[in-house]
Amino acid sequence: MGINATSNDIRTAALADACRTLESAADFTRGGGAPAAGHDADHASRSKRVEEEQRRIIQWAKENGKLSRSRRLPPAFAHGGEHDVFFQKRTHRYLKATRLDRQRGYGIALGSVTHGATPSEYLDRLALQNRIFHDDIRLERLVENDGRPIILTSQPAIKGKEPTQAALDELMSGKGYENLTEGAYYDERAGLLVFDLFPRNAIQAADGHIYPIDPVIQRIASDFGQFLRQHPETINLAH
Repeated sequence: MGINATSNDIRTAALADACRTLESAADFTRGGGAPAAGHDADHASRSKRVEEEQRRIIQWAKENGKLSRSRRLPPAFAHGGEHDVFFQKRTHRYLKATRLDRQRGYGIALGSVTHGATPSEYLDRLALQNRIFHDDIRLERLVENDGRPIILTSQPAIKGKEPTQAALDELMSGKGYENLTEGAYYDERAGLLVFDLFPRNAIQAADGHIYPIDPVIQRIASDFGQFLRQHPETINLAH
């Protein structure tokens, strides 16, 4: 076996482990059962679910050695709409910390009544990103803030330039996704919506490969998918 083959095997194993950890955390956090679309929830039920999932993800982190002993975060490299971002020179990776002051604390998600993802939906989204785009997102640790956990993940630092929107459209078409509107794509059979996939949220490496770095991936039911087909202008209003 050559050096390249061994390196690829190690990377494949690492990616599989990253997916398993995210999926394990998501499953425990939502209380078991298959992931399901939750876009029809009202404000009260969604708030209650977030609180319940916050307790469960803290428990998961304690049991799996992922709860940080310190409540302090390093100085942020940048502030985004969903995350504070840090660069870790030692690993050449970007760390991302969820922002409790935005949405419901765990990223963007479209809803019929209210927007914002729950902790398990956020973790599921990252696991899906690994599987769809062969990414290497890792769940690093949780920082507890008065019972409200901040989720820290990491991603490889990739050199390149912004792709064009047309190149992103081609990428998603090749994966079987329908283009609903600029930066938004839908796979009806899989029940997956990918949006906020603009050039600013992707990197095209020197070899031409495109790496989406911060798309929103959400499970939706077919009736909601049909609504979004008819009203695609509502998709990018979630920001």
